[in-house]
Amino acid sequence: MTRDIVFQDKVVSPFEGETVLDALLRVGADVAFSCKGGSCHTCMLHCLEGEVPDVARRALPERLRSLGYFLPCRCTPTGPMRLGPKRAQDMVTSCMLVEVDGHESGSLRIVFEPSQKLEYRMGQTLRLVNGAAQANEPVLMLSSDPAEAVVMEARWVLGEGETVPDVFAPGAEFGGVFEVRGPFTPDYDDLPEQTTAPTTDPALWDELDQGRRVRQVLDAFYAKVYADPLLAPFFHGVTPDRAAGKQYSFLQQRMTGAKVYWGDAPRNAHHWMVIPHALFDHRQRLMVQTLREHGLSEGQIQRWTRFEEYYRADIVKDKAWPRKVGDTLVRTEGFALEVLGEASLCDHCGAEVPNGTTVRYHLRTGQISCPACMAGRAGQQATD
Repeated sequence: MTRDIVFQDKVVSPFEGETVLDALLRVGADVAFSCKGGSCHTCMLHCLEGEVPDVARRALPERLRSLGYFLPCRCTPTGPMRLGPKRAQDMVTSCMLVEVDGHESGSLRIVFEPSQKLEYRMGQTLRLVNGAAQANEPVLMLSSDPAEAVVMEARWVLGEGETVPDVFAPGAEFGGVFEVRGPFTPDYDDLPEQTTAPTTDPALWDELDQGRRVRQVLDAFYAKVYADPLLAPFFHGVTPDRAAGKQYSFLQQRMTGAKVYWGDAPRNAHHWMVIPHALFDHRQRLMVQTLREHGLSEGQIQRWTRFEEYYRADIVKDKAWPRKVGDTLVRTEGFALEVLGEASLCDHCGAEVPNGTTVRYHLRTGQISCPACMAGRAGQQATD
């Protein structure tokens, strides 16, 4: 009887007495491992078909055993097996709270230690196990860098009316225990929809002189942004007045409910910007600094920033997202070729490009390259 092991794109026939882990490593399968003795559980895999000896499952929790997980370092196969990697939705880890803050802004910063090492990268997500169906579990966005962080850190952007469990309540003590599922890698082909936006606050608009102080704040804020080396590059080609004006209309609509903003929703407006939590936090510190300089109370600052913090989940990301128009994903990165319908100028060398010329253009910026620039001869057409 064959004892072939199938794992992803690898098929291996194990030697007599050889463990599944050693057989997979022998043929170059990408399997994580550490102790190779059953203690660390790093090599755990999912058995999709085949029999698993009891000794290879004994050290795992019953929940994982029932789902088909086993330790390949402890498994000498007795028959054919088809295996798969760990599924993020099955991985539940107990964690201990170190600290939590950000309740006033509606964006909790949660610092914690998992009970076992979690392999993750900044930009992935966890789900907070709270007894709800998996699809309805709160999403925690991982904001720490595993190469540098001693403990893990995540953000939970609260939806309107979303309840915070006691373990994360204001004043929560060190040592509270909670469980997370994951980590998950976001699927940018199926972006989750946002929950209901925060309720309007027309009283705040009135308190700020019917919005006049809002515009003053934004003018001062964007002066700081355009002078900031970290933030200014994201506004290339946009004047400060234009940026402040769009944000003014956006905040007016959010605070008052008046339909005055006609720009893209934050997810589409920022879809190409790779913005980590640290950069978003930097932006927010500049905003709070500006609000204080214009005399807003701490309560008013919290009411203002809750509108911005709500959209953190739409702005922070570890790679560009596609634009989403209705249910359609619109590709906006990379290049394409286009035959000009009318004469234009090359955006790189400034040469005139005649009607009917094939040019290369960037899908997001719309900048075109003439044939000379496409061929790496920038400026040649301009001097011919």
